[in-house]
Amino acid sequence: MGNKNSSTNFKTKHNTHLNKPETIDSIEGEKPKYYLPNDSNDIDGLHLIHFLKKHLYHNNFSVPIEENLIQGGYKVLDDSYFFGLDIMPVFPIEIKPKNLEFIESDIFKGLPFPDNVFDFVHQSSMLFAVRTDQWDYVISELIRVTKPGGFIELVEFTGSQNNGPALTNLYDIYQDSCSQRGVDLLLTCNLNNIIQANGNITKVQNDTRSFLIGPNGGKLGMVMQDIFLMYNTSVTSIEHLSSKQGISKVVVKNMLNDIVKELEETKPEINISRFWTRKKP
Repeated sequence: MGNKNSSTNFKTKHNTHLNKPETIDSIEGEKPKYYLPNDSNDIDGLHLIHFLKKHLYHNNFSVPIEENLIQGGYKVLDDSYFFGLDIMPVFPIEIKPKNLEFIESDIFKGLPFPDNVFDFVHQSSMLFAVRTDQWDYVISELIRVTKPGGFIELVEFTGSQNNGPALTNLYDIYQDSCSQRGVDLLLTCNLNNIIQANGNITKVQNDTRSFLIGPNGGKLGMVMQDIFLMYNTSVTSIEHLSSKQGISKVVVKNMLNDIVKELEETKPEINISRFWTRKKP
């Protein structure tokens, strides 16, 4: 959930071991594009990330649009009228607000909207998905579908520090694996410059917050530990780590257990950054 260089009302179960059922992280016959859960049983994890970010920033977004949302008639892409977009069909079917529409689509093939549609476009947690050579295109698509004068906001994990040796080793593995796929986990640290280079926008604002992962970070730290374990104990992650390291899945799970033990003695921090700007009128 990061790279090695760089009190709340959450309710969650604190995992102390990894003997949990494995989840399905890919549709049969398709190679997953990134390490995020897309089984309905894992949607709670995405909700936890959402509320974790909200707790860190004390709001759902940094752009000044709250009054516009209250007044209504405001169109928002991803997170008035809301449109949620994902490459996998993981949206709730039975319970959703009347002003919310879900669309299954792949941003790398272009957003399925005409120009100048949305008042606010929000994108989050694409760190593992976007290759270095794709970021310009992705950002240009976000800007394209935003109305003149509308806002764009991106939220990403942007590094970590004070990691113990076991956690550092895991980050090194993922950094190496992502590099082989053309994904640079360090790139999001300079995402503001990449956004700014696209033009047709005002100055990019940036707000970075840090928090501890693990029991030494209190309730928030335990929430992040649960999220960390949820992703790293999935079928896709276990198989990847096993293949990458040339070790059995049992050894991989023991390695992850070592990280859990290490978190009791260390105070690793994770950074989350919001980047936002406005499309020029």
